[in-house]
Amino acid sequence: MKKWMKSAAGFLAVSVIAAGLAFPFHAEAKAINQKEPTAAAEYKDGSVFSKARSEKMRAAAREQALAKYYITSGKKLDKAVALLEGLDPEKTGLDASQPYFYRMDKSLAGNYFYHVNVFAPDMNTQVGEFYLAKDDSCAFRRFPEDGSVELLEGSTEKLLKKVELYRASAIIPLKSSGKVLVRVPGNLPYDLTLTSLNENTATIKEENGQLLISGNARGYADVLAEVEIGGYVKSEKLRFAVMDQQDIAVYEARRAYVPPPVIIGMDWGWGWGHHHRHHGGPPPRHHGGPHGHGPGGHRPHK
Repeated sequence: MKKWMKSAAGFLAVSVIAAGLAFPFHAEAKAINQKEPTAAAEYKDGSVFSKARSEKMRAAAREQALAKYYITSGKKLDKAVALLEGLDPEKTGLDASQPYFYRMDKSLAGNYFYHVNVFAPDMNTQVGEFYLAKDDSCAFRRFPEDGSVELLEGSTEKLLKKVELYRASAIIPLKSSGKVLVRVPGNLPYDLTLTSLNENTATIKEENGQLLISGNARGYADVLAEVEIGGYVKSEKLRFAVMDQQDIAVYEARRAYVPPPVIIGMDWGWGWGHHHRHHGGPPPRHHGGPHGHGPGGHRPHK
């Protein structure tokens, strides 16, 4: 079992997110959003206009895009603003005395997070980026300069239930490598740990900052995959088949004419070997998602 980590100590967890909803949001901030940008012009594709009107037409096109892809007013946005302005300003980076323009994506990030961007009153200078869970279980701040995130409020327990782990391929060519892929809502950072449960057939190695399953002998190997975010872990056991070129040729031929009921359901007479964990040293652990600040650590606030 090996482990590889490339992150700081992790996210900072605090009190329950629902408490943030009780805070009223700043009146001036709300007023900025109620005054949506107006271009006093209508943009149409293919239209011809004077150069003097180009700035107005660009503004009109931008306004149409805002209405199509983003939420700039309404109950959903009001709730998000109330939550953000109820949190510690040192964590959010938002000054309660300043008016802001809030913009929320109409589509959920990873079908789980409301993605909220905060801008200065000019509506162009971004001052904050946040991911708010639709079930109110957690809230994250993202730092665009390096893609790192920080847990502002709540717990990641429900988030981990949405994480997906799967094989890049169920077949690993002999003396080659396989991968475990991870999908996290909002593309948030994570720590991945892989453990081979049959090291006679496959072992885990780290190469160029990535965890790989190395196929050492023909047979089956179960790999325990664990993803950790903010103090919670989701694990799944994934089965791989290590094949030589002849095995792969036979498998492909059989699949072409008589598809087997399962992807590695053929009987090659392989033994199961000896299932055991490797106890020599820590397991490899990989930090996925954007580089930088990872789960469980502290990011100093300016």
